[in-house]
Amino acid sequence: MQIAEGQIVTIEYTLRDKAGNVVESSQAQGPVTFKLGSDRMLPGLAKALEGMEVGETRSGVIPPGELVPREMTSTRDIPKTEFPKGVEPKKGDRFKAQGPNGQPVLFEVLEIKEDSVQVQLLHILHDTEVHYEVKVLAARKSNLPPPPPVDDVPDLSDDLVDE
Repeated sequence: MQIAEGQIVTIEYTLRDKAGNVVESSQAQGPVTFKLGSDRMLPGLAKALEGMEVGETRSGVIPPGELVPREMTSTRDIPKTEFPKGVEPKKGDRFKAQGPNGQPVLFEVLEIKEDSVQVQLLHILHDTEVHYEVKVLAARKSNLPPPPPVDDVPDLSDDLVDE
């Protein structure tokens, strides 16, 4: 079965920057399961999965700006007081900062207002050429229930059968 939007897919993947440094991987937490086409997977990686088959491994390059396209990110107004003292943001300026949970944030100035600055939030890898390797472990139609966990399958060995 070819992978298509709307299916529930389980994958293993690794993303690297142009220099070969791992920037994200499923290796630490294990395989990732998601509905293809939902917002739970990076759009550029999800696009690379289309047409793959279960058991298939694929590698390739996601061009800068396509891992999470800017039209899929949000805008926000930031009070001017949030910018470092002495910094006068201008339209088109880009800044890296830390988000509320300490994660890195990249944003671009869209408009300067009286007391705030409107910014476009961008994925931290927005400007990065991302090299990917992905393996499809499983896929199913989204209207089918998932298979039972292995621990829930009854043991039908001869020892347990009443005679």
